[in-house]
Amino acid sequence: MGWNDHLDSSELSNLPEAAWSNPLDVDGPFDSNDDWLAETHRENQVIAVRKWFLNRFCDPAIETPYAGREGGYLFVNGGPFDPADEINQRFSSVVPEDVIEEVVDEMHADVGEQWAPIRKQFQDEYDIRFALDVEVSGKPLRTLRERLGQAQKLLTLQGDDSAMNLAKRLVFGSVISTLEAFLWETADYWVEKNEHVLQECITKLTYFRDEKIKLGDIFKRKLTLRSDVKGYLQNLVWHRWDKVGPLYKLGLGIDLPSTKPFEDAMIKRHDIVHRSGHDKDGVPIDVTESEIVDLCIAVEKFAKKIEASLASKN
Repeated sequence: MGWNDHLDSSELSNLPEAAWSNPLDVDGPFDSNDDWLAETHRENQVIAVRKWFLNRFCDPAIETPYAGREGGYLFVNGGPFDPADEINQRFSSVVPEDVIEEVVDEMHADVGEQWAPIRKQFQDEYDIRFALDVEVSGKPLRTLRERLGQAQKLLTLQGDDSAMNLAKRLVFGSVISTLEAFLWETADYWVEKNEHVLQECITKLTYFRDEKIKLGDIFKRKLTLRSDVKGYLQNLVWHRWDKVGPLYKLGLGIDLPSTKPFEDAMIKRHDIVHRSGHDKDGVPIDVTESEIVDLCIAVEKFAKKIEASLASKN
């Protein structure tokens, strides 16, 4: 996802040409002409400051890998970034303080204090610190089962109602994280162990297939192809089915099972992680033990179908 996927053209199109620091720069994120910004009316100032931030930062749920076992998002591309810090640093000497406060409050209400940078295409370098250790094909499924079992054991702990409600929300979120980890570990194994899968990823995924490369860099790039694909996997958001589906179909050669059973669970997990267990209206999220059990069953069934499809194909 690039910066322009976050662009609200309807708002920016209402700004005059003088609003842009460089009107000819159509390939980069919006940046304001500070002379114009300092003099324009307050509504325009709010729009410009908001768009400057949203063209550079996004909800980590969009671009950032999530690992519940490590305590949340893995900000492998930098961050997290607080809108208060970034907007103040850029605009404190240009627009009134109340304009900055309004935009910061809006960003905090929308996502919170931890935002991720919007990645540009082809910058996903492999980071050895987040390397996986998957040596056999069946390990991701066995690990998934172990993690689901460990998560459900937390439900046997005792405490007051508030503690038990918090525990159920955390366990619910961890089940989704376990699914994402399985998808990552499975893809990483096949890219590491199977030359055909590596070749399919390079030649069929548009992320790699359409990359422009200088003739003089061909041999150097050939040496890094596997680590480049593994870097892409490290940075993939594994509940983005529009990204994960093509990876599995074009790269690993199988269709994902239906993800419909996880649609409501993904929304609930988002509210648990990003809104501290409340929905967008501030109502506390309710999670029942039966929901967790059903979700665990659906996740394991989903993973077993993937494992069976890969086993029959390879």
